[in-house]
Amino acid sequence: MKQKTILFVDNTASFLDVHARLLEEAGYRVYRAYSMEQAEEKLATQHVHMMILDIRLEEEDDGQDISGLLLAQREIYRPIPKIILTAYPSFELAREALGPRIDSLPPAVNFIGKYEGFDAIRQAVEQVFNEHVRLNWQLDIRRDNNPGLSLAHLVTLIEPDLDHRLLPARIEELEDLLCCLFHHSQQINLHRLIAAGENKVTLAVYSFLPEGLPFRLLVTCGLRQAIRQEDECFEKFAPRAATEGATAKLMKQRYETTRYAALAYILTDADLENITPFSEFYRYHQPKAIRAVLGHLFGHTLDRYHQQNVKIEETASAVASLAPYFFEDDDRFTLAALLTQINRLQKHAVVNNLPHLDETALALLTSLLKGDLPVEGSIYHGITHKRLSGETILVDNRDRSWLIEFGGLSQGPLIQDFIHLEVVIKFTLLGDLPYEDRRQLEEYLQVEARAETGAGYYDHLSDEIHQALTIIHYIRRYALQKFHCTPPLYQMGLLLSTLKVINTYDDGIYYRSGDMARFMHALDSIREICLSFSPDPPVYDKSHSPWLDEQRLGYDVWLEGQWLTLAETEYKLLAVLYRHAVDQTSDSLCTFAMIGKGVWGDYDRLRDYNNIQSLVRRVRDKLQPQGDNSYQYIENVRGVGYRLILNSHAPAE
Repeated sequence: MKQKTILFVDNTASFLDVHARLLEEAGYRVYRAYSMEQAEEKLATQHVHMMILDIRLEEEDDGQDISGLLLAQREIYRPIPKIILTAYPSFELAREALGPRIDSLPPAVNFIGKYEGFDAIRQAVEQVFNEHVRLNWQLDIRRDNNPGLSLAHLVTLIEPDLDHRLLPARIEELEDLLCCLFHHSQQINLHRLIAAGENKVTLAVYSFLPEGLPFRLLVTCGLRQAIRQEDECFEKFAPRAATEGATAKLMKQRYETTRYAALAYILTDADLENITPFSEFYRYHQPKAIRAVLGHLFGHTLDRYHQQNVKIEETASAVASLAPYFFEDDDRFTLAALLTQINRLQKHAVVNNLPHLDETALALLTSLLKGDLPVEGSIYHGITHKRLSGETILVDNRDRSWLIEFGGLSQGPLIQDFIHLEVVIKFTLLGDLPYEDRRQLEEYLQVEARAETGAGYYDHLSDEIHQALTIIHYIRRYALQKFHCTPPLYQMGLLLSTLKVINTYDDGIYYRSGDMARFMHALDSIREICLSFSPDPPVYDKSHSPWLDEQRLGYDVWLEGQWLTLAETEYKLLAVLYRHAVDQTSDSLCTFAMIGKGVWGDYDRLRDYNNIQSLVRRVRDKLQPQGDNSYQYIENVRGVGYRLILNSHAPAE
């Protein structure tokens, strides 16, 4: 059975030692503190169920000394019931100590004169434990054979920087929090860790009443301030109707100890046995199933928040309107700080010969963040979740969704939730993909964003990239249509969100290759977004034959009197054919080896022969003059290679 623990504070050593020893003989564990400083030290390092304090802890003969009462009144110690002792009792002090509190314990639950003797103290202690320390002392806490659900592990998730010497006391405190929350249960099973972060954890818990009936619920516990913020945001913004996809608080009050607090939730019409975090669902399901889940999330679960307090802001400067929301918890959003962070990451890109932000891209980024390249649009505001992730979205096998983690609920631009989810997919759910694959994803996203078309040309892509492209395009289309958001406005929000990824880079840390690939991907995404805001180029007097302006940023080719945007590998193929056709007019044929080296840096026949053929087909599809099936700019020399035909070709009559 758990031992009942008391902190006894008195600056009269003889009185404290005698009475502490008598309480220990009565079965209590007693920590002794002979001054206010020692009391604060004990409270910082130990977990106690109640306190006994002398009202005078500094000057025994000073009638104005109420230091013990002042200690009892501190907010941090509010959850601990307290008994105030004094050799000089007065009605005024008792009234102040025992003053009423509507939502919590008063500074003291009893006021005893020292002259009343030990029996009075012992009886008061028993009364405190019976009436105010509402713990389920016999609660059986089990963890379903899951080592990740040990109380020690949960404490380290809540307080990652905790000194290991404080761990035993924190484990006791977390255990007491559960014993308080499940005051009427006989047994609880910590079934599964759902989410961790923001100094709290969310668990699936099965509670068994004395009758043996199980009750399934979610418990979020963590540091008091984090749980208090979640509770306040939930009470202020969460919809009250318990419809499908709703998350409801099981108990109105939150339960608190000195450092920790907890809330209990139920998911409307859900079976916790079949609930899984979105991160797992994304990993093991096809795009069609993922789109179905996101359809429910956007159309039902999240929409119940988005429909509240809707306002439309017409803005001439998207960055000025969006930045305060995207960087509200980050004090590093200054242009100088961001450029410094980018320069730190650039060093890695340059050393490893990876794409980086050249002077043009940096100039565009600076202009965008300063507002010199204004982006206009209509921004829909409402209640946003702001902390969507693979763990805070829960789904089941019936394509339904629920939300947890409500500490970020607030008024904001509604596209922020969609942009945040895209960033989660690209930089978290994709896993440890190499940079080359991530680069391919980004080039296709930017091509489609500039072209304002749906996804296409996925046949040659890996399953991971194909899935990410499909889901991100679904997210973008939904956001653009639902909130009448223009692509440039969405891109500006995406730029800000990706800059937050860059802000997490620390050049003093050694990163795994997979982690560095994410940072390089973020840097590449910023570059591509900036280039998408390039001013319109001058009109060139070139028509018909494909023509490349190698000074032009991006992957555009002039064809039939207009600019056509290609993917990076498509552009590299055309550049190889174009340069050879211009430089070698007598023999413009490019062999497979020349093409492979120009596009990928090397060539292996077994590996790249089919890749080149597939790449040529895609480029031909984009270059083919509309309505003309008799002419192709890229000519095939069977078994040898390809050449680009530069003769002007008049459009079909």
